[in-house]
Amino acid sequence: MKKLFIGIGLVALSLVSLPQETMAADCSITVGRVVPTTGPLLDMGRETPWLDDNKLNPINAAGGLKVGNQKCIIKYKIFDSKGTMGGSGQAATKAILDAKVDVVFAQGTPDTTNAPSELCERYKIPCITSNTPIEAWLYGPDNKPKKYTYTYHFFFGVPDLVANHVGMIKALPGGFNGKIGYLYPNDPDGVVFAKIFDPTFKKEGWKPVDPGRFEQGLPDFSAVINKFKRGRVEVVTGVLAPPDMQNYLQQAAQAGFKPKMYIIDKGTGYPEPMKALGKHGEGLLSVNFWSPAYPGKSKFSGYTGQGLVDKYESENKGKSYSPPLAYTDASYDVLFDALQRAGSTNRTALLKALGTTDLDTVVGQVKFNKQHYSVQPLGGAQWMTDAKTGKMVKENVFNKVYPSVKKTAEMKVLK
Repeated sequence: MKKLFIGIGLVALSLVSLPQETMAADCSITVGRVVPTTGPLLDMGRETPWLDDNKLNPINAAGGLKVGNQKCIIKYKIFDSKGTMGGSGQAATKAILDAKVDVVFAQGTPDTTNAPSELCERYKIPCITSNTPIEAWLYGPDNKPKKYTYTYHFFFGVPDLVANHVGMIKALPGGFNGKIGYLYPNDPDGVVFAKIFDPTFKKEGWKPVDPGRFEQGLPDFSAVINKFKRGRVEVVTGVLAPPDMQNYLQQAAQAGFKPKMYIIDKGTGYPEPMKALGKHGEGLLSVNFWSPAYPGKSKFSGYTGQGLVDKYESENKGKSYSPPLAYTDASYDVLFDALQRAGSTNRTALLKALGTTDLDTVVGQVKFNKQHYSVQPLGGAQWMTDAKTGKMVKENVFNKVYPSVKKTAEMKVLK
């Protein structure tokens, strides 16, 4: 029996048992995913393993995925990256060397995607990654692009990130005084964001108020907040993990600091930390790296993004979707499509097929270039309270960069 193993992570979750009729398939493909299920980025893994079962159970119930003349049962294992570079490296090492995997999935900021990507290159294992800005995945410490042979990546790129940030700030109703405060920590995302946005904002004629790079997990933001207040900051931009975002916003509210606009990426992408913020989360903006406003449809499941969200929320009462739900769904579609076009589970054939991917998914069209990445759409989102349900929802309020991402509400100034 031929097996193709796809590995991701450190702590394996038990697999869902497969229907009896599927066990006579011609081959099996084991998918492992390196994903944070604990640690500061655990919100990126909250839909695990529902999303895996949702994607794989119908295929297995039908006898498996058609690959050439075979039908292959799709299995999965989850390995916890712990939301850190070290944790993801340990996870990928365990997947590749202990589980003898043939393919790795990894997602969730550079802390979870970059180490597995490098290990896949070292051990010549096919790898599909997402949920990390392209440049943060592509460029090494020497600021030169890495050359990937075995890894393929899809997410948004920095030029679109910049265009959305600048566009949202310019679209702020009533404008602002030109003073921008920075919340960029001393982690891979924070360092990159600071290098990108500082010259960009200065070019626009805006004046930065920069408290410097602070350590993730900073317990006391009073010095940062006081600097913003003294600098008469009216717009604050940042990239914060959920714990830091909650800590800062609560302290800022207590200190009476009320800017006209917050654009905070990373932590604002996920519903659980937004629920925890309560009134402090109302009106926060961020780039919208996925919502049901996105175009696209799953080739292998048949649903649109809205259909995927409706299914998740109807089967998980009281829970709200987060963007990794869609990117993992799309990762499976990319893999299945490549396997079918390869007509084989042969590693060389699979890699060749991945390189020619041109596929509609719930995150838009995925088409890898010669540097092994695909640029996905990006919008601008704001969290608002739904008047009918009282539920905090993410609305797409800015779509000038990608009009295909539907605008679902008008931007509002913070109250």
